[in-house]
Amino acid sequence: MDTIFAQCSGVGKSGVAVYRISGPNSMAVLEELIKKSPKSMIPRKMYVRKIFDPVCATQIDEALVVYFRADSSFIGEDTVELYVHGSIAVMKLLNRALSLIKGLRLAEPGEFTKRAFLNGKFDLTAAEGLADLIDAETELQHKQAIRQLGGGLEKIYDGWRLQLLKIMSLIEAYIDFPDEDIPNEALLNIKNLRNSLCNEIENHLKDNNRGERLRSGIKLAIIGKPNVGKSSLMNFLFKREMAIVSSIPGTTRDVIEGHLDIGGYPIVIQDTAGIRDHYSDEIEQIGIIKAKEILQTSDIKVIIYDALVDYDNYEWQKDFFLPFIDKNSIIVFNKIDEVKIVDYQVEQGIDCCLKLDSNNIAMMAYDTIAISIKTGKNLDQLLEAIRKIAETIASPSDHPQITRERHRAQLSNALESLKSFNIDHDLVLAAEDLRMTIKYLSNITGAITVDEILGEIFSTFCIGK
Repeated sequence: MDTIFAQCSGVGKSGVAVYRISGPNSMAVLEELIKKSPKSMIPRKMYVRKIFDPVCATQIDEALVVYFRADSSFIGEDTVELYVHGSIAVMKLLNRALSLIKGLRLAEPGEFTKRAFLNGKFDLTAAEGLADLIDAETELQHKQAIRQLGGGLEKIYDGWRLQLLKIMSLIEAYIDFPDEDIPNEALLNIKNLRNSLCNEIENHLKDNNRGERLRSGIKLAIIGKPNVGKSSLMNFLFKREMAIVSSIPGTTRDVIEGHLDIGGYPIVIQDTAGIRDHYSDEIEQIGIIKAKEILQTSDIKVIIYDALVDYDNYEWQKDFFLPFIDKNSIIVFNKIDEVKIVDYQVEQGIDCCLKLDSNNIAMMAYDTIAISIKTGKNLDQLLEAIRKIAETIASPSDHPQITRERHRAQLSNALESLKSFNIDHDLVLAAEDLRMTIKYLSNITGAITVDEILGEIFSTFCIGK
């Protein structure tokens, strides 16, 4: 196996830059860099050493150096780490020096973690948890990633796999000895275990995609007619000018997207073009089409109306947005600062739909908030309403959750094969169904190595990981 190196810390000027060297020749590489034998160095102990260019012997830096034996390293092989000063010049010189050492090459994206997996340090779900931990932006994403990195999903899937292997070994035994009848008690136990596993997998899949949403972000669409304050709300949420604000209808033409942490939940906020029947040109029409598409696919919808125009005008409920309003929608009346005579309920931000007639009473089921983006009135209520809906959509469970579509696809295939399993018919066919079920579960954890899966997972890592 090659000896590889990479910078593990972030690219750019910093106080400290970290380099990792891993593989069978890592100690020989270290010897070339420090110009003395490292044999006297104690594993896992930091040393101050001068780093030299291996060709011209020019000093590059004075750094902290540590090495790990294979049995105690993250990767499962001899590893050296260099903690150098993070100046641009030092990093350039060290990268050049390392690239000149014979038998040493730059690591591929995710290669360190891939080697750790291949050396049995953790399974694929834990490797994915590590990638999620690196990418985590909110506290709840961090919590989910830590649980997965700790082997939460591996414990579940490997437990199911071991139970299936027990059934498989019993069936294989009766296939080898066809003259022996399977005892009724054994048949009943196998059927009960199969039914129990089916229920467990089905319940695991019925999670409303919470794990995936928490990992990738909950999509929130800001929707409304032109000039109701959609872009102003976007700018307020991000506390900077994300979108151009203008009184001219059709100013926003494309979808403007940003990521925000609201109560620990990762929210992907999308400001859209104002939706209206008449448009000024073809570009605005395309923006309206995109807005309608986002309206249908978003997890949370904030539908904004102009309080000056639409409050007490029940026609707003008959417009384009009504069929898309659901339990995850928030109806907002903006510009209440411009309403001269303000109803007490509007002033307090209370559900405006209380005044609707009996034909529209169903609207009371949805959050409706009266706000003023200009003065900041009731915007805290809007943020809390968003947080509550996000909590219902993606609140972390007490049990590890599916975090990737890859897991879900393999679990669905495993469930289908397990449901096909029927011990009352041909045992050979029953054994094949079990084998396929085990294979699908193994594809998730990597108990059976699949090159395509490995390439897909580890290619998403950065070079130094």
